[in-house]
Amino acid sequence: MSNVKSTSGEKTFIKSLFQFSIGQWIAAIISFITTPIITWLIIPDEFGKAAMFTLAFNLILNIVLLGADQSFVRFFYERSESKRSSLLWESLLPSLSIGILTFIIIGIFWQELSILLFGDSTHFIPILLLDITVFVALIERYALLLVRMKQRGKVYSIIRIINSLANAVFTILYALLIDKTFYAVIIGLFFSHVCSAIVAIIYEKEIWRTKTHIDKNNIKAIIKYGLPFVPTFIVIWIFQSIDRIAIRNYCDFAEVGIYTAAFKIVAVMSLIQSSFTTYWVPVSYESYEKNPNNTGIFEKVSLFVSAIMFISGIVIVIFKDLIFLMLESSYRSAAGLTSFLLLMPILETVSYVTTVGINFKKKTYLYIIRATIAAIINVVGNIFLVPKYGAEGAALSTAISYVVYFFMGTYFSQKLYPVNYHLGKFYISTFVFLVVSFINTFIPIIYLQVISAVVGFVIICYLYKDQIFYLLNITKEGVDTLRKTK
Repeated sequence: MSNVKSTSGEKTFIKSLFQFSIGQWIAAIISFITTPIITWLIIPDEFGKAAMFTLAFNLILNIVLLGADQSFVRFFYERSESKRSSLLWESLLPSLSIGILTFIIIGIFWQELSILLFGDSTHFIPILLLDITVFVALIERYALLLVRMKQRGKVYSIIRIINSLANAVFTILYALLIDKTFYAVIIGLFFSHVCSAIVAIIYEKEIWRTKTHIDKNNIKAIIKYGLPFVPTFIVIWIFQSIDRIAIRNYCDFAEVGIYTAAFKIVAVMSLIQSSFTTYWVPVSYESYEKNPNNTGIFEKVSLFVSAIMFISGIVIVIFKDLIFLMLESSYRSAAGLTSFLLLMPILETVSYVTTVGINFKKKTYLYIIRATIAAIINVVGNIFLVPKYGAEGAALSTAISYVVYFFMGTYFSQKLYPVNYHLGKFYISTFVFLVVSFINTFIPIIYLQVISAVVGFVIICYLYKDQIFYLLNITKEGVDTLRKTK
């Protein structure tokens, strides 16, 4: 592959992916710069409370959405452009209805929720903000989906940059000018959603204000397709959140805060994941609708994404201790946790390619099976490991369950829509990453940690050498083109 010149189609794909990705990369840089600042302003105990707020927010939002956002994505290219405004409101109305009901329930039981999340019943304002933020995020979700599905990469990147900037600015300003508590993180989250929702709606204002005809039968079809995603999302939430819940139960808010700090660094990789999936979802559906028999794009993309994610992850592992020197000293113990946690964005990103068959064949119930089994493994792992090893045990349990999560999703998809994903390379790389992560988490000898990570880097680069040379070739062609233009 490295000796073959890139085709115009592949160049177009990479160019479009870059347009979607650049905003996430800049957002990742912003997050990378501001995370150390925030750790110097907010102690781990308060950071842990903010993490519990975020967990509750994600759970409630996914329930309120009713899976209708997934229906919107699935049916977008089946509707003509003139009928997409109707699809928008037919998808949004059920979510808004459940959102109002949820708002009332939270309002009634706010004290109980405050005790559950923050340990006492005095935090009315954060619970109120939780309610309001869910509503704002609901609107934002559809506004961003419109931009994504219309494949407006530059616009999407601008919105992601605005979101990240707003989050950082409002969090830091609140901590500096008002109070250095978890309220600062909540305020930052709220205004980040507000800003990105407003900008996204402005960019797609025509479709939002177009007169529409709401068809009840279409709403039923949307709910029918999307509703199975709700239990899946709940199980996935348990799967992805049980680590922090277990740490909160067996340890304290400070340990949750340290664990969350590790997630903040891992979030750099998660932003890369988000930039890819944002572009990939509409492209995969469009490719399948045009030619279901053309599996070549899925094969190639899986290889390139695997190479980029594994190499990016192992580089972060090599330099993790230097990265965490920028954080306040009470957070630096989180450095070892990042190794295992990096497997989350790596495996999840690649699974967006390797599980396309489940979506194409509309067998979404398989997601429930996959998520349930992975969640059970993670719950059991956390129950046994967290009491003894604390946050390190939670990270190990999470990594193992994510491997199972990836394997099952890919297995189901392959049965429905066979594609050669070159899984041999992938599973060898996963095993190498697990070994490196174990050494970097449980063996406190820095030179052994670095050597293991460097060896892992060499092995992964060898496995994906064709993809690396290919990407370097495209980069060289791009640089040469710019020189000729000048």
